Amino acid sequence: MFPSTTVAVNGTFLYIMAFCVVLLLLILFFTIFFAVRYRRSRNPVVKDIGGNWKLELVWIAAATVLVMTMFVSGLNGFRFLRKVPEGALNVDVSAAQWSWEFDYANGKKSENLVVPQGRDIGLTMRTVDVIHGFFIPVYRIKQDIVPGMTNHLWFKAKDLGTFDILCSQYCGEEHSKMLASVFVIPPDVYEKWYAGEKVSIPGLEEDTSSAP
Repeated sequence: MFPSTTVAVNGTFLYIMAFCVVLLLLILFFTIFFAVRYRRSRNPVVKDIGGNWKLELVWIAAATVLVMTMFVSGLNGFRFLRKVPEGALNVDVSAAQWSWEFDYANGKKSENLVVPQGRDIGLTMRTVDVIHGFFIPVYRIKQDIVPGMTNHLWFKAKDLGTFDILCSQYCGEEHSKMLASVFVIPPDVYEKWYAGEKVSIPGLEEDTSSAP
């Protein structure tokens, strides 16, 4: 089981990247080797080389195994991202042209996602119009939100800070303005904010959050 959403995605990415680097080096090596070994000065008469079914079988089998391991790694990461841990703080996400709305269990609403540090955050996502894509790059989570469907994601709010939320699907002429932020704040500050008390959160002063 992966320890976090970022490790789940990064592990698959690094595995595929490592294979691509190794394959690139092999291609470069054999390109140079054959260019030198079979240059015209050493082989003035070209020889016709027939097929080798054993070599072809090995190549097909190796490629199949590599592709399947990539698929399994990606599938495990996808399933991990979709399974919200027990005890996670759930937030309902509503997507609409061209804004996000985050609804909390006590009725509080916000234009930005405010969460306590150190908690697993579960997201229940719906759209009221067209397809949108919920994307938080720093947490490596991205999920299309399709009309008529409810989708789920989660992440662990590990570090304090403010992080971007983007829409990854073109959803109309103001798609580029469909932006929000994740505010990861200390748990005690979050409890006050959640209860509707006045707190100072840098960058959230202009937020139109509503109290429960």
